[in-house]
Amino acid sequence: MFTESSLRKIKDFSTGDPIVSLYLNTEPSRGNAETHRLRLRNMIKDISLKQDADAIEKFFNFSYDWSGRSVAVFSCAPAGFFQVIPLAVPVKDFIQIGSKAAVDPLEDLLAEYSNIGVILVDKQGARLFHLHLGELVEQEGYLGDLVKHVKDGGASSAHGLRGGALVGGRTVREKIDRNQREIAEAATRFLETKRVRRILIGGTDENVSHFRNFLPKSLQSLVAGTFAMAMTASSTEVLQKVLQLSQGE
Repeated sequence: MFTESSLRKIKDFSTGDPIVSLYLNTEPSRGNAETHRLRLRNMIKDISLKQDADAIEKFFNFSYDWSGRSVAVFSCAPAGFFQVIPLAVPVKDFIQIGSKAAVDPLEDLLAEYSNIGVILVDKQGARLFHLHLGELVEQEGYLGDLVKHVKDGGASSAHGLRGGALVGGRTVREKIDRNQREIAEAATRFLETKRVRRILIGGTDENVSHFRNFLPKSLQSLVAGTFAMAMTASSTEVLQKVLQLSQGE
C-alpha cells in the first residue's frame, strides 16, 4: 500500500544524475493496453535518456499487468533507481526530467484519497469501510436490534391513546436511538484506529441526519459529505461513489 512513508523515500532520493518521472493513465475507458503503450511511446520518444526510456518501455511491455487506473514510474538508470507505484485512482499523463523526482501528483492523491472512512447506515445497522487511494483496505459490519414499526389506524390507535401504540412508537424510537448510538460507538473505534482524514456517510437523508447526532465531535468535524446508497450496495459501488465524490462529480 502506497503511503506517505513510501512517498518520502522517492522524494528524498537524490543523485547527481537526472531522474525521469512518468505518470500514465491506464483507465479502461481510455483504451486497451496497446492504446496505452502507444501513448507511452509518444511520451518517451523524445527524451535523451535512452537507458531510462528503455527501462520504462520494458517494464510496460513485460511486467505491468494493466489492472490499475494509473501508474507512476521513477527512473534513474545510472544510479540503479527504478520505482513503480500502481494506483487505483486516475492521474493525468505527465513526464518530467529533473534533479528530483516529480511527486506533486502523488502528494495531491494522498491529500485527496488517503485514509477515507465510509459509513453506510440505516435504522438497524451499519457497514464500515476504510479506503485508501481508491482501494478497500478493511471493512466491518454492525447489526443492532430489529426495528418493527407500529401500524397506525383502527382499533390499535384507539388502544394507543391508553398507552398501546404510543408505547410501541416510543419503543421503536428508543430502539433506533440505541442502535445508532451503538453504531456510532463502533464507528468511532473502527475509524480512529485507522486514523482516517475524511468521513463520508451513506444512507437515506433521514437515517444519515439522525445518525450524525450520535457521532462524537472529533468525527463530526471530519465528515466531508453524505450520499444516498442502499445498505445492500456492493463494495465496488461504494468505491465508485467515493471516487465520484472525491472528484467532485
